[in-house]
Amino acid sequence: MKTLMSSLILATTTALSATAVTSPALAQDASITIVVENVRPEGTIDAALFVSAEGWDETGPVASGRADTASGRVEITFDGLEPGEYAIRLYHDENADGSFNMNFMGIPTEGYGFSNNPFPRFRGARFDEAVFTVAAGETREETVELMGGGYW
Repeated sequence: MKTLMSSLILATTTALSATAVTSPALAQDASITIVVENVRPEGTIDAALFVSAEGWDETGPVASGRADTASGRVEITFDGLEPGEYAIRLYHDENADGSFNMNFMGIPTEGYGFSNNPFPRFRGARFDEAVFTVAAGETREETVELMGGGYW
């Protein structure tokens, strides 16, 4: 039994070591910087990064970030990403209440935006409208334009 446990521990340690050695080098990691300009100086920009339509619609983002808007220009960077498809959804939380505010008719009262800057009428953007591809080792900058909430 002791020999069996020793063998299992050794096999597990060897497998984990092999995984660490064969994992992609940091140079292969991708990076995405979200840029939002001409932002009113109150509150924060809250951004979410998605990798699938399911995440976009149901399961949620793979990463999120928040930045102060005092300077009128915001940058939020996501590092260490795998190459692949991504989409961004963000909003300007002007009153810093942690919520995307809407009026009684469901119309946004705070600015919002998506990667690729689609302008859907009477709905939010779909994942397929906002998706873009990031290659291994790429450092990508995505400029998102705010709409709604007095921005257009």
